[in-house]
This record gives sequence, C-alpha cells and structure tokens, in this order.
Amino acid sequence: MSEHSSSNDHEPKLFETIHTLRAMRRLKPDPVPPELLKKVLAAGVCAPSGQNTQPWAFVVLRSAETKLFFGTRYLSAMRKAFGDRLRLSADDLSANARTLRAAYHLAEHMHEAPLILLVCGRRDWPFAVPAEKRVGKAPPSYGSVYPCVQNILLACRGLGLAASLTTLHQLFDDELCAQLEIPAEYGIVSAIPIGYPAGKFGPVSRQDPVSVTYFDRWGAL
Repeated sequence: MSEHSSSNDHEPKLFETIHTLRAMRRLKPDPVPPELLKKVLAAGVCAPSGQNTQPWAFVVLRSAETKLFFGTRYLSAMRKAFGDRLRLSADDLSANARTLRAAYHLAEHMHEAPLILLVCGRRDWPFAVPAEKRVGKAPPSYGSVYPCVQNILLACRGLGLAASLTTLHQLFDDELCAQLEIPAEYGIVSAIPIGYPAGKFGPVSRQDPVSVTYFDRWGAL
C-alpha cells in the first residue's frame, strides 16, 4: 500500500472527529482512567509552538476538595458574567437558550466533573508590546498554547471523552493561582472539564466558510 493511499485511509476518521467536536457540558461522574488522561496530554504536547518553546504545563484537579474550590468560584463567576441572561423561560428552545442552559448546568455541576484540566502557559510578552510598556506580568503565550488545547479537545473526542473549553477562571485567576501554587512565570490559559458524556456526540452546526472567506483583500470574493 502506498504512503498516499495509507494517508487517505485515515482521512475519514480525522474529519469525522473534527466535524463532531462539540462542547460537551453534561458529564457522567464515572472516573477517567489514568491511561486515557496520559493519552490526552500526550496528544496535547504534540502541538506546534512558536520557536518550539513548548511553553505549556498542566494542573489536573481530581480531589473532591480542590474541585469544590474551583467549582464554587466558577459558578459564582458564571452568575456574575451572565446575570439576567441565565433567567430563561421554559418555552425558549432557541439554540442560544440551549447553549446557556448547558453552560449553566456545567457551572452548577463543575465540582462533580471527574477531572478538571488547567492548561497553563509560560508568560511571554507579544512582539507588538514594546519593551518600555512591558509592565507587570506578561500574558501566557496564548498563540503557542491554544494548539495544545485544541489537540487535547480532539484527543478527548477521539477517545470518547466529553470536554469543553472554558475561560471563566479569569474572573478568579489570582485566587486560583495562589491556591494551586502556580508559579508567577505561568498563567492559566483554559480550564477543561473532562469526563464521559451524558449525551451523544453529533455533527456541529457552523457557518459556511465561503461566507467569511475573502481573497487578497477584505470583501473580495
């Protein structure tokens, strides 16, 4: 079998994974085996990074006490960030309402997630920030860490695990970093609750890329 045909054999599985990679916010309490977590993290660190710096690090929340600390503050942050938008009428079956209900369900049950994976990044000033304006802490190296995050989400989907990307930790970031003793040279990029799905995977609904693609200049088709 040629190298080309072998590559094509894997194509349907790859694209099926991509096209069914949705945020899964309803999780079963069943534990995630350590060997699956290792596979997920191994996929994460395979991601490319600027100058191959590999600036990521991980903190896995798995004890009931630590997850409760995170979950309590996450729920408070959700209520603060969304406020009255969380008051949905029972007959509102819109896509936005379904997403908000799922997000709030996750917030209420965050502490019950089998694992909460915090993906951290080494702090590094962007090129666009001149030296004289580099005051305080640099942000985490988002551009180099988010490919790692995406690999993690894809690996979870490939292994039948539910996961979702969250960033509400930003509303209690200082307290969280202090509690978990994360060194100052690192920042938390995202929090990913991981478990087995309580619902079913399925195709995602997204806009047609043709409607947001231009050539040579904005608006040119």
